Amino acid sequence: MRRLAASLAAAVLAAVGVVAVVGQPAAAHGAEVFPGSRQYLCWVDAQTPNGQLAPSNPACADALAESGPNAYYNWFGNLDSNGAGRTEGYIPDGTICSGGDRGPYDFSAFNAPRTDWPTTHLTAGATYEFQHNNWAEHPGRFDVYVTREGFDPTQPLGWADLELVDSVTDPPDTGGPGGDNYYYWDVTLPADRTGSHVVFTHWVRSDSSENFYSCSDVEFDGGDGEVTGIGDDTGPVDPPACPDEAPGVPGEVMAHDVRATRAHLMWGVSRTGCVTGYDVLDAATGEVLAATDESPMVDLTGLDPGSTYEVTVRARNDNTGAVSDPTPTASFTTTTDDGGTTDGACTAAYTTTSSWSGGYQGQIVVTAGDADLATWEVDAAGITSTNMWGGELAGGVVTPVAWTAHVGAGQSVTVGFVGAGQAPDNGALPCS
Repeated sequence: MRRLAASLAAAVLAAVGVVAVVGQPAAAHGAEVFPGSRQYLCWVDAQTPNGQLAPSNPACADALAESGPNAYYNWFGNLDSNGAGRTEGYIPDGTICSGGDRGPYDFSAFNAPRTDWPTTHLTAGATYEFQHNNWAEHPGRFDVYVTREGFDPTQPLGWADLELVDSVTDPPDTGGPGGDNYYYWDVTLPADRTGSHVVFTHWVRSDSSENFYSCSDVEFDGGDGEVTGIGDDTGPVDPPACPDEAPGVPGEVMAHDVRATRAHLMWGVSRTGCVTGYDVLDAATGEVLAATDESPMVDLTGLDPGSTYEVTVRARNDNTGAVSDPTPTASFTTTTDDGGTTDGACTAAYTTTSSWSGGYQGQIVVTAGDADLATWEVDAAGITSTNMWGGELAGGVVTPVAWTAHVGAGQSVTVGFVGAGQAPDNGALPCS
Protein backbone atom coordinates (compact mmCIF):
# COMPACT_ATOMS: atom_id res chain seq x y z
CA MET A 1 0.00 0.00 0.00
CA ARG A 2 2.66 2.51 1.00
CA ARG A 3 4.83 1.63 -1.97
CA LEU A 4 1.91 2.14 -4.33
CA ALA A 5 1.07 5.55 -2.91
CA ALA A 6 4.67 6.72 -3.09
CA SER A 7 5.12 5.46 -6.66
CA LEU A 8 2.00 7.25 -7.83
CA ALA A 9 3.22 10.48 -6.28
CA ALA A 10 6.68 10.15 -7.79
CA ALA A 11 5.39 9.40 -11.27
CA VAL A 12 2.81 12.15 -11.51
CA LEU A 13 4.99 14.83 -9.98
CA ALA A 14 7.76 13.89 -12.36
CA ALA A 15 5.26 14.46 -15.15
CA VAL A 16 4.43 17.89 -13.76
CA GLY A 17 8.11 18.68 -13.33
CA VAL A 18 7.74 20.04 -9.79
CA VAL A 19 10.99 20.84 -8.01
CA ALA A 20 12.19 23.23 -5.32
CA VAL A 21 11.74 26.97 -5.62
CA VAL A 22 14.84 29.07 -6.04
CA GLY A 23 15.29 31.51 -3.16
CA GLN A 24 12.14 31.91 -1.08
CA PRO A 25 10.03 28.72 -1.02
CA ALA A 26 6.53 28.55 -2.40
CA ALA A 27 3.69 28.71 0.06
CA ALA A 28 2.21 25.42 1.14
CA HIS A 29 0.10 23.87 -1.58
CA GLY A 30 -0.81 20.27 -2.13
CA ALA A 31 -3.43 17.56 -1.97
CA GLU A 32 -3.91 14.10 -0.52
CA VAL A 33 -1.95 11.54 -2.55
CA PHE A 34 -2.79 8.53 -0.36
CA PRO A 35 -5.60 7.76 -0.34
CA GLY A 36 -5.53 9.67 -3.62
CA SER A 37 -7.82 12.68 -3.86
CA ARG A 38 -10.14 13.24 -6.80
CA GLN A 39 -8.10 16.11 -8.21
CA TYR A 40 -4.84 14.19 -7.83
CA LEU A 41 -5.92 10.85 -9.30
CA CYS A 42 -7.80 12.59 -12.12
CA TRP A 43 -4.57 14.44 -12.94
CA VAL A 44 -2.76 11.08 -12.98
CA ASP A 45 -5.45 9.58 -15.20
CA ALA A 46 -5.37 12.51 -17.65
CA GLN A 47 -1.67 12.34 -18.50
CA THR A 48 -0.70 11.60 -22.11
CA PRO A 49 2.72 11.41 -23.81
CA ASN A 50 2.09 14.66 -25.71
CA GLY A 51 1.16 16.60 -22.58
CA GLN A 52 -2.52 16.98 -23.43
CA LEU A 53 -5.25 16.11 -20.91
CA ALA A 54 -7.25 12.99 -21.82
CA PRO A 55 -8.76 11.32 -18.75
CA SER A 56 -10.22 7.88 -19.38
CA ASN A 57 -12.22 7.85 -16.14
CA PRO A 58 -15.75 9.14 -16.93
CA ALA A 59 -16.03 11.21 -13.73
CA CYS A 60 -12.66 12.82 -14.41
CA ALA A 61 -13.60 13.47 -18.05
CA ASP A 62 -16.83 15.16 -17.00
CA ALA A 63 -14.94 17.26 -14.41
CA LEU A 64 -12.54 18.42 -17.12
CA ALA A 65 -15.42 19.35 -19.42
CA GLU A 66 -17.31 21.19 -16.67
CA SER A 67 -14.58 23.01 -14.75
CA GLY A 68 -11.92 23.27 -17.44
CA PRO A 69 -8.21 22.38 -17.34
CA ASN A 70 -7.08 24.76 -14.58
CA ALA A 71 -8.10 22.32 -11.84
CA TYR A 72 -5.92 19.71 -13.55
CA TYR A 73 -2.84 21.78 -14.25
CA ASN A 74 -3.17 23.23 -10.72
CA TRP A 75 -4.42 20.10 -8.92
CA PHE A 76 -2.52 21.21 -5.81
CA GLY A 77 -4.42 24.52 -5.61
CA ASN A 78 -7.82 23.52 -4.16
CA LEU A 79 -7.80 26.24 -1.51
CA ASP A 80 -9.51 29.11 0.26
CA SER A 81 -7.20 31.97 1.25
CA ASN A 82 -9.64 32.95 4.02
CA GLY A 83 -10.63 29.47 5.23
CA ALA A 84 -9.14 29.87 8.72
CA GLY A 85 -10.17 26.36 9.81
CA ARG A 86 -13.90 26.98 9.30
CA THR A 87 -16.11 24.04 8.32
CA GLU A 88 -19.87 23.61 8.93
CA GLY A 89 -21.73 26.90 8.61
CA TYR A 90 -19.01 28.31 6.37
CA ILE A 91 -18.56 25.65 3.65
CA PRO A 92 -22.05 24.80 2.31
CA ASP A 93 -23.19 21.19 2.01
CA GLY A 94 -22.60 19.90 -1.49
CA THR A 95 -19.43 21.98 -1.92
CA ILE A 96 -17.23 20.38 0.72
CA CYS A 97 -14.81 18.75 -1.73
CA SER A 98 -14.03 22.14 -3.31
CA GLY A 99 -13.90 24.00 0.02
CA GLY A 100 -16.95 26.10 -0.86
CA ASP A 101 -15.75 27.23 -4.32
CA ARG A 102 -13.78 30.21 -2.98
CA GLY A 103 -10.39 29.42 -4.48
CA PRO A 104 -8.57 30.84 -7.48
CA TYR A 105 -9.36 27.76 -9.61
CA ASP A 106 -12.68 26.09 -10.34
CA PHE A 107 -12.84 22.76 -8.48
CA SER A 108 -16.65 22.78 -8.31
CA ALA A 109 -17.00 19.77 -10.63
CA PHE A 110 -15.14 17.63 -8.09
CA ASN A 111 -18.17 17.91 -5.77
CA ALA A 112 -20.25 15.72 -8.09
CA PRO A 113 -21.96 12.84 -6.22
CA ARG A 114 -21.24 9.75 -8.31
CA THR A 115 -19.83 6.25 -7.95
CA ASP A 116 -17.19 6.20 -10.69
CA TRP A 117 -14.46 8.47 -9.33
CA PRO A 118 -10.99 6.85 -9.09
CA THR A 119 -11.10 4.68 -5.99
CA THR A 120 -8.61 3.41 -3.40
CA HIS A 121 -9.47 0.02 -1.89
CA LEU A 122 -8.95 -0.28 1.88
CA THR A 123 -9.67 -2.50 4.87
CA ALA A 124 -11.92 -1.16 7.64
CA GLY A 125 -10.18 -0.91 11.01
CA ALA A 126 -6.69 -1.01 9.45
CA THR A 127 -3.98 1.59 9.97
CA TYR A 128 -2.57 3.33 6.91
CA GLU A 129 0.10 5.91 6.33
CA PHE A 130 -1.73 8.94 4.94
CA GLN A 131 0.31 11.08 2.55
CA HIS A 132 -0.37 14.70 1.61
CA ASN A 133 1.80 16.32 -1.07
CA ASN A 134 3.72 19.37 0.18
CA TRP A 135 5.16 22.20 -1.84
CA ALA A 136 6.80 23.78 1.21
CA GLU A 137 7.24 23.15 4.91
CA HIS A 138 4.59 25.08 6.82
CA PRO A 139 3.10 24.47 10.25
CA GLY A 140 -0.48 23.37 10.47
CA ARG A 141 -3.07 20.72 11.23
CA PHE A 142 -4.56 17.94 9.14
CA ASP A 143 -8.12 16.89 10.03
CA VAL A 144 -9.31 13.60 8.50
CA TYR A 145 -13.02 12.85 8.16
CA VAL A 146 -14.69 9.64 6.93
CA THR A 147 -18.32 9.38 5.85
CA ARG A 148 -20.58 7.52 8.27
CA GLU A 149 -21.79 3.99 7.66
CA GLY A 150 -24.82 4.10 5.37
CA PHE A 151 -23.41 6.97 3.30
CA ASP A 152 -24.98 7.24 -0.16
CA PRO A 153 -22.33 8.35 -2.71
CA THR A 154 -25.05 9.32 -5.20
CA GLN A 155 -26.18 12.17 -2.91
CA PRO A 156 -24.35 15.49 -2.33
CA LEU A 157 -21.80 15.27 0.49
CA GLY A 158 -22.95 17.13 3.63
CA TRP A 159 -21.38 17.80 7.01
CA ALA A 160 -23.88 15.45 8.66
CA ASP A 161 -22.37 12.63 6.57
CA LEU A 162 -18.85 13.15 7.95
CA GLU A 163 -17.17 11.95 11.14
CA LEU A 164 -13.83 13.39 12.30
CA VAL A 165 -11.61 10.32 12.86
CA ASP A 166 -8.10 11.78 13.09
CA SER A 167 -6.28 15.07 13.62
CA VAL A 168 -2.52 15.64 13.57
CA THR A 169 -0.47 18.82 13.96
CA ASP A 170 2.85 19.37 12.20
CA PRO A 171 3.45 15.81 10.96
CA PRO A 172 6.86 14.97 9.47
CA ASP A 173 7.52 15.12 5.75
CA THR A 174 9.83 13.28 3.41
CA GLY A 175 11.68 16.41 2.32
CA GLY A 176 11.49 20.05 1.36
CA PRO A 177 9.27 21.76 -1.18
CA GLY A 178 8.27 20.18 -4.43
CA GLY A 179 9.14 16.88 -6.07
CA ASP A 180 7.37 13.81 -4.76
CA ASN A 181 7.75 14.85 -1.12
CA TYR A 182 4.78 14.64 1.22
CA TYR A 183 3.64 14.92 4.82
CA TYR A 184 2.86 11.55 6.38
CA TRP A 185 1.16 10.20 9.49
CA ASP A 186 -0.70 7.04 10.54
CA VAL A 187 -4.50 6.95 10.55
CA THR A 188 -6.54 4.06 11.94
CA LEU A 189 -9.78 3.89 9.99
CA PRO A 190 -13.17 3.05 11.59
CA ALA A 191 -13.82 -0.68 11.84
CA ASP A 192 -17.54 -0.52 11.01
CA ARG A 193 -17.34 0.87 7.46
CA THR A 194 -18.35 -1.17 4.42
CA GLY A 195 -18.69 -0.33 0.76
CA SER A 196 -18.19 3.08 -0.84
CA HIS A 197 -17.14 6.05 1.27
CA VAL A 198 -15.40 9.43 1.06
CA VAL A 199 -12.34 10.51 3.05
CA PHE A 200 -12.22 14.30 3.43
CA THR A 201 -8.87 15.86 4.44
CA HIS A 202 -8.79 19.47 5.62
CA TRP A 203 -5.35 21.11 5.87
CA VAL A 204 -5.49 24.09 8.25
CA ARG A 205 -2.34 26.21 8.11
CA SER A 206 -1.35 27.83 11.41
CA ASP A 207 0.81 30.56 9.84
CA SER A 208 -1.92 31.79 7.50
CA SER A 209 -5.71 31.68 7.06
CA GLU A 210 -5.18 29.64 3.88
CA ASN A 211 -6.78 26.15 3.94
CA PHE A 212 -6.68 23.20 1.52
CA TYR A 213 -9.29 20.54 0.74
CA SER A 214 -9.19 16.97 -0.60
CA CYS A 215 -11.91 14.38 -1.14
CA SER A 216 -10.69 10.80 -1.65
CA ASP A 217 -13.04 8.04 -2.78
CA VAL A 218 -12.44 4.72 -1.03
CA GLU A 219 -14.00 1.26 -1.01
CA PHE A 220 -13.90 -0.72 2.23
CA ASP A 221 -13.65 -4.18 0.70
CA GLY A 222 -10.58 -5.71 2.33
CA GLY A 223 -8.20 -4.04 -0.09
CA ASP A 224 -4.67 -2.88 0.68
CA GLY A 225 -4.35 0.39 -1.18
CA GLU A 226 -5.06 -0.73 -4.73
CA VAL A 227 -6.30 2.05 -7.02
CA THR A 228 -8.93 1.44 -9.69
CA GLY A 229 -10.58 3.75 -12.19
CA ILE A 230 -7.48 5.33 -13.72
CA GLY A 231 -6.17 4.32 -17.15
CA ASP A 232 -5.80 0.55 -17.26
CA ASP A 233 -5.61 0.47 -13.44
CA THR A 234 -1.88 -0.23 -13.57
CA GLY A 235 -0.75 3.25 -12.56
CA PRO A 236 0.13 6.49 -14.31
CA VAL A 237 1.61 6.75 -17.77
CA ASP A 238 5.25 7.51 -18.30
CA PRO A 239 5.99 11.24 -17.91
CA PRO A 240 6.28 13.04 -21.25
CA ALA A 241 9.67 14.30 -22.38
CA CYS A 242 10.31 18.04 -22.41
CA PRO A 243 11.43 19.05 -25.92
CA ASP A 244 13.58 22.06 -26.70
CA GLU A 245 10.63 24.20 -27.74
CA ALA A 246 10.03 27.83 -26.86
CA PRO A 247 7.99 28.12 -23.65
CA GLY A 248 4.42 29.36 -23.79
CA VAL A 249 3.10 32.39 -21.90
CA PRO A 250 1.96 31.53 -18.35
CA GLY A 251 -1.61 32.06 -17.18
CA GLU A 252 -3.01 34.95 -15.16
CA VAL A 253 -1.02 36.12 -12.12
CA MET A 254 -2.93 36.41 -8.81
CA ALA A 255 -1.81 37.74 -5.42
CA HIS A 256 -2.99 36.02 -2.23
CA ASP A 257 -2.27 36.39 1.48
CA VAL A 258 -0.90 39.91 1.01
CA ARG A 259 0.64 41.33 4.18
CA ALA A 260 2.84 44.26 5.15
CA THR A 261 6.12 42.83 3.88
CA ARG A 262 5.19 39.79 1.80
CA ALA A 263 2.73 38.47 -0.76
CA HIS A 264 2.02 35.03 -2.17
CA LEU A 265 1.82 34.95 -5.98
CA MET A 266 0.23 32.21 -8.10
CA TRP A 267 -0.11 31.92 -11.86
CA GLY A 268 -1.36 29.46 -14.42
CA VAL A 269 1.18 27.01 -15.78
CA SER A 270 2.36 27.37 -19.38
CA ARG A 271 0.54 24.82 -21.50
CA THR A 272 2.79 24.83 -24.57
CA GLY A 273 6.47 24.35 -25.26
CA CYS A 274 9.19 23.26 -22.87
CA VAL A 275 9.08 25.01 -19.49
CA THR A 276 11.84 24.50 -16.92
CA GLY A 277 11.01 27.47 -14.70
CA TYR A 278 9.38 30.86 -14.22
CA ASP A 279 10.59 34.39 -13.45
CA VAL A 280 8.57 36.99 -11.55
CA LEU A 281 9.42 40.42 -12.94
CA ASP A 282 8.93 44.00 -11.86
CA ALA A 283 6.57 45.19 -14.59
CA ALA A 284 8.18 48.64 -14.81
CA THR A 285 11.88 47.75 -14.79
CA GLY A 286 11.96 44.11 -15.91
CA GLU A 287 14.02 43.20 -12.83
CA VAL A 288 13.71 39.54 -11.78
CA LEU A 289 12.16 39.58 -8.30
CA ALA A 290 11.99 35.79 -7.86
CA ALA A 291 12.62 32.62 -9.85
CA THR A 292 11.17 29.14 -9.55
CA ASP A 293 11.92 25.76 -11.08
CA GLU A 294 8.52 24.99 -12.68
CA SER A 295 6.52 25.73 -9.53
CA PRO A 296 3.75 28.22 -10.52
CA MET A 297 3.83 30.10 -7.20
CA VAL A 298 6.25 31.94 -4.93
CA ASP A 299 6.35 34.10 -1.81
CA LEU A 300 7.71 37.61 -2.37
CA THR A 301 9.31 38.86 0.84
CA GLY A 302 11.04 42.03 1.99
CA LEU A 303 8.31 44.25 0.53
CA ASP A 304 7.56 47.76 1.76
CA PRO A 305 4.39 48.22 3.86
CA GLY A 306 1.56 50.20 2.30
CA SER A 307 3.09 50.01 -1.18
CA THR A 308 1.67 49.03 -4.54
CA TYR A 309 3.55 46.52 -6.69
CA GLU A 310 3.05 45.61 -10.33
CA VAL A 311 4.47 42.32 -11.53
CA THR A 312 4.46 40.00 -14.52
CA VAL A 313 5.64 36.42 -14.98
CA ARG A 314 7.49 34.78 -17.86
CA ALA A 315 8.32 31.13 -18.51
CA ARG A 316 11.86 29.88 -19.15
CA ASN A 317 13.41 27.03 -21.10
CA ASP A 318 16.81 26.73 -19.44
CA ASN A 319 17.89 24.11 -22.00
CA THR A 320 18.00 26.78 -24.72
CA GLY A 321 17.85 30.08 -22.82
CA ALA A 322 14.52 30.97 -24.42
CA VAL A 323 11.88 32.88 -22.45
CA SER A 324 8.22 33.53 -23.15
CA ASP A 325 6.45 36.84 -23.47
CA PRO A 326 5.37 38.16 -20.05
CA THR A 327 1.86 37.81 -18.67
CA PRO A 328 -0.43 40.83 -18.30
CA THR A 329 0.51 42.96 -15.30
CA ALA A 330 -0.89 42.06 -11.88
CA SER A 331 -1.12 44.70 -9.15
CA PHE A 332 -1.36 44.35 -5.37
CA THR A 333 -0.90 46.65 -2.36
CA THR A 334 0.74 45.57 0.89
CA THR A 335 -0.87 46.40 4.21
CA THR A 336 0.58 48.92 6.65
CA ASP A 337 2.94 47.99 9.50
CA ASP A 338 0.52 48.78 12.30
CA GLY A 339 -2.30 46.69 10.88
CA GLY A 340 -4.21 49.78 9.73
CA THR A 341 -5.29 50.31 6.17
CA THR A 342 -5.01 52.91 3.48
CA ASP A 343 -7.97 53.81 1.30
CA GLY A 344 -9.63 50.60 0.16
CA ALA A 345 -10.43 49.76 -3.43
CA CYS A 346 -10.75 46.68 -5.58
CA THR A 347 -9.48 45.38 -8.89
CA ALA A 348 -11.02 42.76 -11.14
CA ALA A 349 -9.53 40.64 -13.90
CA TYR A 350 -11.32 38.48 -16.46
CA THR A 351 -9.78 35.28 -17.90
CA THR A 352 -11.13 32.69 -20.33
CA THR A 353 -10.46 29.28 -18.77
CA SER A 354 -11.75 27.14 -21.65
CA SER A 355 -13.68 27.56 -24.89
CA TRP A 356 -15.50 25.54 -27.51
CA SER A 357 -17.58 26.16 -30.63
CA GLY A 358 -20.33 28.58 -29.62
CA GLY A 359 -19.37 28.99 -25.98
CA TYR A 360 -16.71 29.37 -23.34
CA GLN A 361 -16.04 29.28 -19.61
CA GLY A 362 -14.59 32.31 -17.88
CA GLN A 363 -13.74 33.63 -14.46
CA ILE A 364 -13.58 37.05 -12.82
CA VAL A 365 -11.14 37.43 -9.93
CA VAL A 366 -11.99 40.31 -7.58
CA THR A 367 -9.13 41.48 -5.35
CA ALA A 368 -9.46 43.90 -2.45
CA GLY A 369 -6.96 46.68 -1.96
CA ASP A 370 -5.60 47.76 1.39
CA ALA A 371 -8.94 47.61 3.18
CA ASP A 372 -11.58 44.92 3.62
CA LEU A 373 -14.48 45.00 1.20
CA ALA A 374 -17.97 44.56 2.64
CA THR A 375 -19.31 44.21 -0.90
CA TRP A 376 -18.27 44.99 -4.47
CA GLU A 377 -19.51 45.20 -8.04
CA VAL A 378 -17.80 44.66 -11.38
CA ASP A 379 -18.75 46.27 -14.68
CA ALA A 380 -18.97 43.24 -16.97
CA ALA A 381 -20.60 44.80 -20.02
CA GLY A 382 -20.44 42.39 -22.95
CA ILE A 383 -20.59 39.25 -20.81
CA THR A 384 -23.77 37.18 -20.95
CA SER A 385 -24.33 34.09 -18.85
CA THR A 386 -27.19 31.99 -17.51
CA ASN A 387 -24.89 29.83 -15.36
CA MET A 388 -22.75 31.80 -12.90
CA TRP A 389 -21.35 30.73 -9.52
CA GLY A 390 -19.89 32.98 -6.85
CA GLY A 391 -21.72 36.01 -8.22
CA GLU A 392 -24.87 37.30 -9.90
CA LEU A 393 -25.12 39.09 -13.26
CA ALA A 394 -27.77 41.72 -13.95
CA GLY A 395 -27.68 44.68 -16.31
CA GLY A 396 -24.06 44.06 -17.26
CA VAL A 397 -22.93 44.26 -13.61
CA VAL A 398 -21.65 41.33 -11.51
CA THR A 399 -22.40 41.51 -7.78
CA PRO A 400 -21.44 38.99 -5.07
CA VAL A 401 -23.49 36.27 -3.47
CA ALA A 402 -23.51 35.97 0.31
CA TRP A 403 -20.27 34.01 0.65
CA THR A 404 -18.22 36.16 -1.78
CA ALA A 405 -19.33 39.60 -0.58
CA HIS A 406 -16.69 40.09 2.11
CA VAL A 407 -13.13 40.17 0.80
CA GLY A 408 -10.25 40.66 3.22
CA ALA A 409 -7.58 43.26 2.51
CA GLY A 410 -5.31 41.99 -0.23
CA GLN A 411 -7.43 38.85 -0.68
CA SER A 412 -9.39 37.63 -3.70
CA VAL A 413 -12.62 35.85 -4.58
CA THR A 414 -13.42 34.16 -7.87
CA VAL A 415 -16.65 34.23 -9.87
CA GLY A 416 -16.98 31.58 -12.55
CA PHE A 417 -19.51 31.31 -15.36
CA VAL A 418 -20.37 29.70 -18.67
CA GLY A 419 -20.87 32.16 -21.52
CA ALA A 420 -22.29 31.94 -25.01
CA GLY A 421 -20.70 33.06 -28.25
CA GLN A 422 -17.20 34.49 -28.59
CA ALA A 423 -15.19 34.83 -25.40
CA PRO A 424 -14.08 38.39 -24.57
CA ASP A 425 -10.41 39.30 -24.38
CA ASN A 426 -8.60 38.64 -21.11
CA GLY A 427 -7.97 41.76 -19.09
CA ALA A 428 -8.97 44.13 -16.31
CA LEU A 429 -12.59 45.08 -15.57
CA PRO A 430 -13.84 48.16 -13.64
CA CYS A 431 -14.44 47.29 -9.98
CA SER A 432 -15.98 49.36 -7.21
